[in-house]
Amino acid sequence: MRSHLTLLALIVLTGCSSNPVPRTYVLSAPADPIVGVHGEAGRPVLELPTVSLPDYLDITDILLRDGRNELKPSKTGQWGERLSVGITHALEASLERRLPGMLVVHSWLSGQPARRLLVDVGSFDVQPDGRCVLTARWTIPGQDPGTAAVAERGTFLTMAAAGSKESLTDAAIVSAMEATVDQLADRIAISLRRGSAHPR
Repeated sequence: MRSHLTLLALIVLTGCSSNPVPRTYVLSAPADPIVGVHGEAGRPVLELPTVSLPDYLDITDILLRDGRNELKPSKTGQWGERLSVGITHALEASLERRLPGMLVVHSWLSGQPARRLLVDVGSFDVQPDGRCVLTARWTIPGQDPGTAAVAERGTFLTMAAAGSKESLTDAAIVSAMEATVDQLADRIAISLRRGSAHPR
């Protein structure tokens, strides 16, 4: 009896060890390893609160849409943070690269005035054929309460490298999603360059 239990335990341990540990991904690139201190006083400030996402997306699973209504989580990869936080970090870094004269921050505690950029993602899906589709609305409130200096909505598409659903890897999905967030940043940067969108 003991030998049977030992054999069963070995089978269970072997089965567990055959499952690879899921890889962890983030949307933002690593920081540049350049040592130094840079002054930021006097730059116009843009506050970017956490991007809003549908509840089903705001998790740590990497999801692949399968069919019209089904979502399948990856068994080999996961996000290192909730997707809303990951998109916010990636969008903040992407906007700073495109708008070097502007200080983009997640929260602004100073008493100085800052403009707010509100981003609401409606969908962010990767299809089995490799299409990555992002729909989002972005708003920059106006000076008067209840008004908007900028209010726009867009749809952005990137193709992940995939020959079939089976060959659509986690790395390809993450790369496509990162590129799609960059497209969103490109369009938002155009809005921010307009005179009415700059902080005063």
